[in-house]
Amino acid sequence: MSIQTLFRGRARGAFTLVELLVVIAIIGTLVGLLLPAVQSAREAARRSSCSNKLKQVGLAIQNHASAKQDVLPFNKDQAICGQSGADTGRGQFNLSNDGAWSWVFMAMPYMEEQALYNQFNQALNSYDSSTSPVNNLSLAAKPLKGMLCPSNTAMDPVRRGLHLSYFNHNGTTLGATDYVGSLGHIWSGWKDCGAVPEFTDPENRRRFVRGEGGTPWVNGECMNEQANFNGVFKQVGPRKLSDIVDGTSRTIAVFEDMHWNGGNGATFDYNNTADCAWINPNGAVNSLRNPLNNTNPAWQSWGGDIRCHGWSSNHPNGAFAARADGSVAYFNENMDNFVRYCLATARGRESQNE
Repeated sequence: MSIQTLFRGRARGAFTLVELLVVIAIIGTLVGLLLPAVQSAREAARRSSCSNKLKQVGLAIQNHASAKQDVLPFNKDQAICGQSGADTGRGQFNLSNDGAWSWVFMAMPYMEEQALYNQFNQALNSYDSSTSPVNNLSLAAKPLKGMLCPSNTAMDPVRRGLHLSYFNHNGTTLGATDYVGSLGHIWSGWKDCGAVPEFTDPENRRRFVRGEGGTPWVNGECMNEQANFNGVFKQVGPRKLSDIVDGTSRTIAVFEDMHWNGGNGATFDYNNTADCAWINPNGAVNSLRNPLNNTNPAWQSWGGDIRCHGWSSNHPNGAFAARADGSVAYFNENMDNFVRYCLATARGRESQNE
Protein backbone atom coordinates (compact mmCIF):
# COMPACT_ATOMS: atom_id res chain seq x y z
CA MET A 1 0.00 0.00 0.00
CA SER A 2 1.33 3.36 -0.95
CA ILE A 3 1.72 6.27 1.47
CA GLN A 4 -0.75 8.26 -0.61
CA THR A 5 -3.38 5.52 -0.29
CA LEU A 6 -2.77 5.29 3.48
CA PHE A 7 -3.43 9.02 4.08
CA ARG A 8 -6.53 8.89 1.89
CA GLY A 9 -7.92 6.15 4.08
CA ARG A 10 -7.43 8.12 7.29
CA ALA A 11 -8.80 11.44 6.06
CA ARG A 12 -11.81 12.88 8.02
CA GLY A 13 -14.63 14.41 6.02
CA ALA A 14 -15.81 17.99 6.73
CA PHE A 15 -18.77 18.77 9.01
CA THR A 16 -22.08 18.38 7.32
CA LEU A 17 -24.62 21.19 7.44
CA VAL A 18 -26.77 19.20 9.85
CA GLU A 19 -23.88 18.67 12.26
CA LEU A 20 -22.99 22.35 12.14
CA LEU A 21 -26.57 23.37 12.90
CA VAL A 22 -26.69 20.93 15.81
CA VAL A 23 -23.51 22.41 17.29
CA ILE A 24 -24.86 25.94 16.90
CA ALA A 25 -28.13 24.91 18.55
CA ILE A 26 -26.28 23.36 21.49
CA ILE A 27 -24.16 26.49 21.96
CA GLY A 28 -27.28 28.69 21.77
CA THR A 29 -29.02 26.55 24.37
CA LEU A 30 -26.04 26.74 26.72
CA VAL A 31 -25.86 30.52 26.33
CA GLY A 32 -29.60 30.75 26.99
CA LEU A 33 -29.17 28.71 30.17
CA LEU A 34 -26.14 30.63 31.38
CA LEU A 35 -27.33 34.18 30.64
CA PRO A 36 -30.00 34.36 33.37
CA ALA A 37 -27.51 32.96 35.86
CA VAL A 38 -24.93 35.58 34.85
CA GLN A 39 -27.52 38.37 35.06
CA SER A 40 -28.66 37.09 38.45
CA ALA A 41 -25.09 37.03 39.71
CA ARG A 42 -24.51 40.58 38.49
CA GLU A 43 -27.65 41.83 40.21
CA ALA A 44 -26.65 40.02 43.40
CA ALA A 45 -23.33 41.87 43.29
CA ARG A 46 -25.11 45.17 42.65
CA ARG A 47 -27.50 44.54 45.53
CA SER A 48 -24.59 43.81 47.84
CA SER A 49 -22.86 47.03 46.76
CA CYS A 50 -26.07 49.02 47.22
CA SER A 51 -26.52 47.63 50.72
CA ASN A 52 -22.93 48.49 51.61
CA LYS A 53 -23.36 52.05 50.32
CA LEU A 54 -26.48 52.57 52.42
CA LYS A 55 -24.60 51.14 55.37
CA GLN A 56 -21.94 53.81 54.93
CA VAL A 57 -24.61 56.52 54.69
CA GLY A 58 -26.17 55.23 57.90
CA LEU A 59 -22.80 55.29 59.65
CA ALA A 60 -22.16 58.82 58.34
CA ILE A 61 -25.38 59.96 59.99
CA GLN A 62 -24.34 58.32 63.24
CA ASN A 63 -20.87 59.85 63.11
CA HIS A 64 -22.30 63.31 62.38
CA ALA A 65 -24.51 63.04 65.46
CA SER A 66 -21.57 61.87 67.54
CA ALA A 67 -19.42 64.81 66.43
CA LYS A 68 -22.21 67.44 66.63
CA GLN A 69 -23.68 66.85 70.08
CA ASP A 70 -26.46 64.48 68.97
CA VAL A 71 -27.49 66.61 65.95
CA LEU A 72 -28.12 64.77 62.70
CA PRO A 73 -27.04 66.19 59.32
CA PHE A 74 -29.79 68.58 58.35
CA ASN A 75 -31.36 70.40 55.44
CA LYS A 76 -30.92 74.13 54.92
CA ASP A 77 -33.77 74.74 52.51
CA GLN A 78 -35.20 78.22 52.18
CA ALA A 79 -38.26 78.70 54.40
CA ILE A 80 -40.18 81.93 53.90
CA CYS A 81 -43.51 81.74 55.70
CA GLY A 82 -44.80 81.49 59.26
CA GLN A 83 -42.15 83.75 60.76
CA SER A 84 -39.97 86.64 59.74
CA GLY A 85 -36.49 88.02 60.00
CA ALA A 86 -33.97 85.99 61.98
CA ASP A 87 -36.57 83.27 62.71
CA THR A 88 -36.84 82.12 59.11
CA GLY A 89 -34.65 79.37 57.68
CA ARG A 90 -32.75 82.04 55.81
CA GLY A 91 -32.08 83.94 59.01
CA GLN A 92 -31.26 80.95 61.20
CA PHE A 93 -28.66 79.62 58.81
CA ASN A 94 -27.38 82.93 57.45
CA LEU A 95 -28.48 81.94 53.97
CA SER A 96 -28.10 84.16 50.98
CA ASN A 97 -31.01 84.78 48.62
CA ASP A 98 -31.45 81.12 47.69
CA GLY A 99 -28.64 79.41 49.57
CA ALA A 100 -30.19 76.00 49.99
CA TRP A 101 -28.07 72.99 51.05
CA SER A 102 -29.08 69.38 51.63
CA TRP A 103 -28.36 67.03 54.53
CA VAL A 104 -26.28 65.01 52.05
CA PHE A 105 -23.95 67.99 51.73
CA MET A 106 -23.75 68.26 55.54
CA ALA A 107 -22.85 64.57 55.81
CA MET A 108 -20.14 64.64 53.13
CA PRO A 109 -17.21 64.92 55.59
CA TYR A 110 -18.40 61.65 57.15
CA MET A 111 -18.79 59.87 53.79
CA GLU A 112 -15.17 60.22 52.63
CA GLU A 113 -16.07 63.37 50.68
CA GLN A 114 -14.23 65.89 52.87
CA ALA A 115 -12.06 67.13 49.98
CA LEU A 116 -15.07 67.97 47.80
CA TYR A 117 -16.95 69.47 50.77
CA ASN A 118 -14.05 71.82 51.53
CA GLN A 119 -14.14 73.29 48.01
CA PHE A 120 -17.68 74.68 48.43
CA ASN A 121 -18.14 78.29 49.47
CA GLN A 122 -21.09 78.19 51.88
CA ALA A 123 -21.21 81.98 52.05
CA LEU A 124 -22.55 81.90 48.48
CA ASN A 125 -25.58 80.27 46.90
CA SER A 126 -25.38 76.56 46.20
CA TYR A 127 -25.81 77.39 42.51
CA ASP A 128 -23.27 80.25 42.47
CA SER A 129 -20.95 80.28 39.46
CA SER A 130 -19.18 83.60 40.00
CA THR A 131 -15.85 82.23 41.19
CA SER A 132 -13.23 80.79 38.88
CA PRO A 133 -12.01 78.21 38.07
CA VAL A 134 -13.97 76.36 40.81
CA ASN A 135 -17.49 77.36 41.83
CA ASN A 136 -20.38 75.86 43.76
CA LEU A 137 -22.45 75.06 40.68
CA SER A 138 -19.67 73.07 39.02
CA LEU A 139 -18.98 71.22 42.27
CA ALA A 140 -22.65 70.32 42.66
CA ALA A 141 -22.48 68.69 39.23
CA LYS A 142 -20.04 66.10 40.50
CA PRO A 143 -21.51 62.66 41.27
CA LEU A 144 -21.23 61.21 44.76
CA LYS A 145 -20.59 57.50 44.26
CA GLY A 146 -21.80 56.76 47.77
CA MET A 147 -25.27 58.12 46.95
CA LEU A 148 -25.83 56.12 43.73
CA CYS A 149 -27.23 52.59 43.61
CA PRO A 150 -25.35 50.33 41.14
CA SER A 151 -28.67 48.75 40.07
CA ASN A 152 -29.90 52.10 38.76
CA THR A 153 -28.21 51.49 35.43
CA ALA A 154 -30.90 53.32 33.41
CA MET A 155 -29.99 56.76 34.76
CA ASP A 156 -26.78 58.76 34.54
CA PRO A 157 -24.96 59.83 37.71
CA VAL A 158 -25.01 63.41 36.38
CA ARG A 159 -28.38 64.56 34.98
CA ARG A 160 -29.64 67.63 33.15
CA GLY A 161 -32.64 69.85 33.86
CA LEU A 162 -32.62 69.37 37.63
CA HIS A 163 -33.90 71.63 40.41
CA LEU A 164 -31.57 73.10 43.01
CA SER A 165 -34.11 73.68 45.78
CA TYR A 166 -37.80 74.02 46.57
CA PHE A 167 -37.81 77.51 45.04
CA ASN A 168 -35.11 77.21 42.38
CA HIS A 169 -36.55 75.30 39.41
CA ASN A 170 -33.97 76.37 36.85
CA GLY A 171 -32.90 73.46 34.67
CA THR A 172 -29.40 72.69 35.92
CA THR A 173 -26.87 69.91 35.38
CA LEU A 174 -26.27 68.31 38.78
CA GLY A 175 -25.07 65.15 40.46
CA ALA A 176 -27.94 62.82 41.32
CA THR A 177 -28.90 60.83 44.40
CA ASP A 178 -30.69 57.49 44.70
CA TYR A 179 -30.92 57.70 48.50
CA VAL A 180 -33.13 60.12 50.44
CA GLY A 181 -33.74 60.96 54.08
CA SER A 182 -37.08 60.03 55.61
CA LEU A 183 -39.54 62.79 56.51
CA GLY A 184 -41.77 60.14 58.07
CA HIS A 185 -45.39 59.52 57.10
CA ILE A 186 -46.74 62.94 56.10
CA TRP A 187 -49.34 64.64 53.95
CA SER A 188 -48.28 67.89 52.29
CA GLY A 189 -48.67 69.93 49.15
CA TRP A 190 -45.27 68.94 47.75
CA LYS A 191 -44.79 65.31 48.90
CA ASP A 192 -48.29 63.92 48.85
CA CYS A 193 -49.47 62.15 45.67
CA GLY A 194 -53.19 62.57 46.17
CA ALA A 195 -54.05 59.40 44.24
CA VAL A 196 -52.64 57.15 47.00
CA PRO A 197 -55.56 55.95 49.14
CA GLU A 198 -55.95 56.11 52.89
CA PHE A 199 -55.13 52.59 54.07
CA THR A 200 -56.78 50.78 56.96
CA ASP A 201 -55.34 51.26 60.44
CA PRO A 202 -55.49 47.85 62.20
CA GLU A 203 -55.76 49.61 65.56
CA ASN A 204 -58.54 51.95 64.35
CA ARG A 205 -56.61 55.08 65.31
CA ARG A 206 -57.03 56.76 61.90
CA ARG A 207 -53.27 57.03 61.35
CA PHE A 208 -53.63 56.96 57.55
CA VAL A 209 -56.21 59.75 57.40
CA ARG A 210 -54.69 62.70 55.56
CA GLY A 211 -54.08 65.74 57.67
CA GLU A 212 -54.65 64.02 61.01
CA GLY A 213 -52.08 63.23 63.70
CA GLY A 214 -50.69 60.05 62.14
CA THR A 215 -50.32 61.55 58.67
CA PRO A 216 -49.96 65.25 59.46
CA TRP A 217 -50.29 68.11 57.03
CA VAL A 218 -46.99 69.97 56.58
CA ASN A 219 -46.33 73.08 54.58
CA GLY A 220 -42.66 72.37 53.94
CA GLU A 221 -41.72 75.98 53.30
CA CYS A 222 -43.01 77.20 56.69
CA MET A 223 -40.67 77.23 59.67
CA ASN A 224 -43.52 77.03 62.17
CA GLU A 225 -44.75 73.75 60.61
CA GLN A 226 -41.41 71.91 60.60
CA ALA A 227 -42.36 70.25 63.92
CA ASN A 228 -45.12 68.36 62.07
CA PHE A 229 -42.62 66.11 60.30
CA ASN A 230 -42.72 62.77 62.10
CA GLY A 231 -39.62 61.16 60.57
CA VAL A 232 -35.88 61.41 61.07
CA PHE A 233 -35.42 64.47 58.82
CA LYS A 234 -37.14 67.79 58.22
CA GLN A 235 -37.13 69.99 55.15
CA VAL A 236 -35.58 72.86 57.12
CA GLY A 237 -33.49 72.57 60.23
CA PRO A 238 -31.86 69.96 62.46
CA ARG A 239 -33.18 66.87 64.18
CA LYS A 240 -31.45 65.09 67.05
CA LEU A 241 -30.77 61.37 67.28
CA SER A 242 -32.42 61.41 70.70
CA ASP A 243 -35.67 62.62 69.07
CA ILE A 244 -36.18 59.09 67.69
CA VAL A 245 -38.15 57.81 70.67
CA ASP A 246 -39.45 54.71 68.85
CA GLY A 247 -35.90 53.37 68.80
CA THR A 248 -33.20 53.81 66.19
CA SER A 249 -33.36 50.11 65.24
CA ARG A 250 -37.08 50.42 64.41
CA THR A 251 -37.03 53.66 62.43
CA ILE A 252 -35.97 54.18 58.81
CA ALA A 253 -33.56 57.08 58.32
CA VAL A 254 -32.58 56.75 54.64
CA PHE A 255 -34.17 54.75 51.85
CA GLU A 256 -33.80 54.10 48.13
CA ASP A 257 -35.73 56.47 45.88
CA MET A 258 -35.23 56.24 42.12
CA HIS A 259 -37.20 59.48 41.58
CA TRP A 260 -39.30 57.87 38.84
CA ASN A 261 -41.46 60.13 36.67
CA GLY A 262 -44.33 57.65 36.97
CA GLY A 263 -47.56 58.67 35.30
CA ASN A 264 -50.91 57.00 34.82
CA GLY A 265 -50.65 56.17 31.14
CA ALA A 266 -50.27 52.78 29.51
CA THR A 267 -46.49 52.78 30.08
CA PHE A 268 -44.91 53.67 33.41
CA ASP A 269 -42.16 56.28 32.99
CA TYR A 270 -38.97 55.12 34.68
CA ASN A 271 -37.04 58.27 33.75
CA ASN A 272 -36.04 60.56 36.60
CA THR A 273 -37.93 63.55 37.93
CA ALA A 274 -36.25 66.95 38.19
CA ASP A 275 -35.77 66.85 41.97
CA CYS A 276 -33.13 64.10 42.18
CA ALA A 277 -29.99 66.20 42.84
CA TRP A 278 -28.00 65.40 45.96
CA ILE A 279 -27.43 69.12 46.60
CA ASN A 280 -31.21 69.80 46.56
CA PRO A 281 -32.62 69.74 50.12
CA ASN A 282 -36.11 69.13 48.75
CA GLY A 283 -35.02 66.24 46.52
CA ALA A 284 -32.80 64.61 49.15
CA VAL A 285 -35.77 63.90 51.45
CA ASN A 286 -39.11 62.20 50.94
CA SER A 287 -42.12 60.79 52.72
CA LEU A 288 -42.71 57.06 53.25
CA ARG A 289 -46.46 57.48 52.79
CA ASN A 290 -46.42 56.02 49.27
CA PRO A 291 -46.25 52.21 48.99
CA LEU A 292 -42.90 50.69 48.10
CA ASN A 293 -42.27 50.46 44.33
CA ASN A 294 -45.53 52.24 43.62
CA THR A 295 -46.22 51.77 39.91
CA ASN A 296 -49.97 51.30 40.30
CA PRO A 297 -51.59 53.39 37.52
CA ALA A 298 -54.50 54.22 39.83
CA TRP A 299 -52.09 55.66 42.39
CA GLN A 300 -50.23 57.99 40.04
CA SER A 301 -51.36 61.52 39.30
CA TRP A 302 -49.55 62.14 36.01
CA GLY A 303 -46.13 61.76 34.46
CA GLY A 304 -43.41 63.91 36.00
CA ASP A 305 -45.37 64.70 39.16
CA ILE A 306 -42.56 64.94 41.72
CA ARG A 307 -45.04 64.41 44.56
CA CYS A 308 -45.62 60.78 43.58
CA HIS A 309 -42.19 59.18 43.61
CA GLY A 310 -41.05 57.44 46.77
CA TRP A 311 -39.43 54.34 48.21
CA SER A 312 -38.35 52.42 45.10
CA SER A 313 -35.54 50.47 43.46
CA ASN A 314 -34.54 48.41 40.45
CA HIS A 315 -33.90 45.38 42.64
CA PRO A 316 -36.37 42.52 42.27
CA ASN A 317 -39.49 42.75 44.45
CA GLY A 318 -38.23 45.23 47.03
CA ALA A 319 -35.77 47.90 48.12
CA PHE A 320 -33.20 48.69 50.79
CA ALA A 321 -33.43 51.13 53.66
CA ALA A 322 -31.00 52.16 56.41
CA ARG A 323 -32.37 52.41 59.92
CA ALA A 324 -31.36 55.20 62.25
CA ASP A 325 -28.96 52.87 64.09
CA GLY A 326 -26.97 52.39 60.87
CA SER A 327 -28.23 48.89 60.09
CA VAL A 328 -29.54 48.08 56.60
CA ALA A 329 -32.37 45.73 55.59
CA TYR A 330 -34.10 44.65 52.40
CA PHE A 331 -37.87 45.11 52.45
CA ASN A 332 -40.40 43.33 50.26
CA GLU A 333 -42.64 45.52 48.12
CA ASN A 334 -45.67 43.60 49.41
CA MET A 335 -44.98 44.58 53.01
CA ASP A 336 -47.97 45.51 55.15
CA ASN A 337 -48.86 49.21 54.98
CA PHE A 338 -48.98 49.51 58.76
CA VAL A 339 -45.49 48.01 59.10
CA ARG A 340 -44.25 50.61 56.63
CA TYR A 341 -45.99 53.29 58.66
CA CYS A 342 -44.33 52.10 61.87
CA LEU A 343 -40.91 52.14 60.23
CA ALA A 344 -41.52 55.66 58.92
CA THR A 345 -42.43 57.42 62.17
CA ALA A 346 -39.81 58.29 64.79
CA ARG A 347 -42.23 59.14 67.60
CA GLY A 348 -45.34 57.10 66.81
CA ARG A 349 -45.04 54.74 69.81
CA GLU A 350 -46.78 52.02 67.80
CA SER A 351 -47.30 48.54 69.20
CA GLN A 352 -46.56 46.85 65.86
CA ASN A 353 -43.25 45.04 65.58
CA GLU A 354 -41.44 44.90 62.24
